[in-house]
Amino acid sequence: MNRKVSLLCISFIAIFVGNIFASEVVDDFPKGSINWSKGIVTAKGSGVPPSGAVNPSQARLMAERAAISDARRNLLETVGEVRVDAVSTVGSLMTKRDVIVTKVGGIIKGSLVTERRYLDDGSVEVTVEMPITGAFLDVMLSEVKAVPSITMTIPLPKPVKKDISKLEIKTPVAPPDTKRVVPEPPKPATPPVPPIPPVPAKPTEPEKIDLSRVNYSGLIIDAREVEVKPALMPKVLNEKGEVIYSSANMQKEEAVKTGVVGYAKEVDAAKKHPRVTETPVVVAALKGSGEKRSDVIISDGNARTITTTEPTLGYLKKGRVMIVYR
Repeated sequence: MNRKVSLLCISFIAIFVGNIFASEVVDDFPKGSINWSKGIVTAKGSGVPPSGAVNPSQARLMAERAAISDARRNLLETVGEVRVDAVSTVGSLMTKRDVIVTKVGGIIKGSLVTERRYLDDGSVEVTVEMPITGAFLDVMLSEVKAVPSITMTIPLPKPVKKDISKLEIKTPVAPPDTKRVVPEPPKPATPPVPPIPPVPAKPTEPEKIDLSRVNYSGLIIDAREVEVKPALMPKVLNEKGEVIYSSANMQKEEAVKTGVVGYAKEVDAAKKHPRVTETPVVVAALKGSGEKRSDVIISDGNARTITTTEPTLGYLKKGRVMIVYR
């Protein structure tokens, strides 16, 4: 009986853990993986004890060092696969800018060893990981120019001050003298015609919204039915190609901490994510855009909903955006 209970518990745990990983957005590569939901890059490495070791303790230590070095080399290769935006990866940027190579290399040297396995033959396997937020994202945001969005506040033009001294002062001119004319008899008075009220111009400012009905706390884009791939700095576009949301919406310090967007595999999971809090608006993606298919296009109608509510609610400025990815 106890054995059956134990087997049931193990099965339940395995299913539970499997469901957790299945709900996360992960890209797997030969030497590592990118977990976009958790915001980490992971890689493994192995090392064998050298033949010239003096004793078993020294052999194990040297094997562990070799494993860490191997894991970090694999981590660098995996980091190169990280999509930065719709046109570039970390690897493609590193081939063009030595400063990125130097900065990313320094971050990888400080990657965290999360697991060590000591095998019977004396070899060692280790797992290292590195967040794609923090210092790493700071480098990318500094080196890749952000694209402003139409939802960002545009400052009003400053009023032009007129120089009063240069204004032309017109003096009324008296009418010329004319011959006296006998006035005609007055015509019967007619009732005044009421003036036609002017037609009000179409307002350019966003209309007032009942916030008690659309008090959105975040934005969820359901992109499960289209080809969209996760990236560090994706953009949300309308059908005209205008940018609705990008990394430029956020303060850099906030983007470095939390990332530009969050990723999930289910809408229900995204709704429960603290990033978008309690009352997010959910819109559907029409298609992916860009060479890397990491930008998301939404309908003009949904874009109007966002651009109308955002100036009042400010959820894009706080980076409260989730993309649901299959």
